[in-house]
Amino acid sequence: MNFVLVIIATLFGIQAFAEETTDLKDAPLEFLIVKTFENAHQDDEHHLEDKPLLQEILNTVSYDQENDEIIINKSSLTYNDLKNKLIIHLEDIEKIQQSNTEYTRWKNEPAPAFSTKLYRTNYAPKGYYYFNHIHTNISQDNESMKLLKMSPKKTYKILERFLNKRSSIGSVAFADHDTDKAFDLINPHASQILEPLRSIEWGGATHMCLIDIKKDWFELGNGRNYAKEESIIKSRSSEGFRIINHPNRKGSFPFTSWLDADGVEVWNTILENSPFLALKIKRSDNKGAMEQWAYALNAGKKYTAVAGSDFHFTIPCFRDRSLVYPVNYIYGNKEESTKKSLKDGKASFLTSPSAPKLILQSQADEKTYIMGETINASKLTIELFGDFSDTNKSIGGTCYNTVRSFYKLLTFWKKRQWQARFYNKAGELVARQNINPRKFKAGKHFKVEFDYIPKASDLIRAELWEINSKSQTIDLLGATNPIYIKTKFKF
Repeated sequence: MNFVLVIIATLFGIQAFAEETTDLKDAPLEFLIVKTFENAHQDDEHHLEDKPLLQEILNTVSYDQENDEIIINKSSLTYNDLKNKLIIHLEDIEKIQQSNTEYTRWKNEPAPAFSTKLYRTNYAPKGYYYFNHIHTNISQDNESMKLLKMSPKKTYKILERFLNKRSSIGSVAFADHDTDKAFDLINPHASQILEPLRSIEWGGATHMCLIDIKKDWFELGNGRNYAKEESIIKSRSSEGFRIINHPNRKGSFPFTSWLDADGVEVWNTILENSPFLALKIKRSDNKGAMEQWAYALNAGKKYTAVAGSDFHFTIPCFRDRSLVYPVNYIYGNKEESTKKSLKDGKASFLTSPSAPKLILQSQADEKTYIMGETINASKLTIELFGDFSDTNKSIGGTCYNTVRSFYKLLTFWKKRQWQARFYNKAGELVARQNINPRKFKAGKHFKVEFDYIPKASDLIRAELWEINSKSQTIDLLGATNPIYIKTKFKF
């Protein structure tokens, strides 16, 4: 009962200070708990046993893992003590606010060369979800705090429920450290809705997700013996789709050393977007990884960009969100294997439940080409579809919505706008389109269209930005892999 009253008071209280300056002292305890766990989530080895504040949280409140709810007794003598400790802890790691150079560049950028048109449409190309880089409680790291880790079976069921709510299907790569046992535990019980892939997070100095590897791979337990280029070479015998994980987390791993890897994890965890920027959270430098990927494309490489949730343990209230997002979306009806579709680059990713699923395609010579394909044309029409079918589907429970409401308050959600942006091989912005997300919903999707005249060897890829003029922040909502272009020359 006390927990319900806290939630009601919090939701009504939000209106009272919505237009005022808001800081951590205004936050509900649920929000402070989530922020503290999120900060811990980004530690490289995810060790929690040496974090007494996390232990104190779990000793003070009750956590219902089944329903992902925090149960708080506000009248408890330890309630205010814990809240004050969390506020002090988070204030201690607050980042000194500096001017947002990315926002400033956006404000001052010149108009791109190509004009776009925006349409509302009830059509969106079909695809399926791919959950990448997900750990379970058999991952050989962080043996303590088992309360917050989930078995392969439970993890699978939550993902399956996510798909059921969206009338969709998907694939999942359980990427436990140094073992592929999760696949063997799940596969005999797998449904047609969610296909498990034999996968592993391989290595120590260099982390790689190896997707859909062969059974009894002889190098399975040897990943920590190799680093960087040697890891890439040794992983060839796995016969899997080989992804370089979070290449900038442990110092830069430049694209010139990626050799013949198949893909790169350009977006890792949910923590790169605001309001996490207000805290000194040890992040994965996703934007740096995106830049490296763009450099590789400009050099003529074809690495498939993927995202990974890197889920290691439950963040109370954010269990489903931190398990699923960022998530990949693959074009097609799963007629081909996930491994082949990833190899072909038929994928985009989204970082938030509010983001539409993205499909990039092109029309030329009365044919349709999709992201990952190569087109030979001197002029083409580019189309970006934003599918809103799943943006109104629930995720999480009461506790999640309480935290989400305070997040909105901190990030001035009323001042947000979206912008679809298109880049060529040189990384130049060639087109952009402002989008009001409130005009779209399930069944009313967007299509951004423009005619493009390419260079001799070119590509087009798309990003969807959320721009907040009040906080002067820019967040990435999603991105696509490129359409590759060769020009038809007339003699």
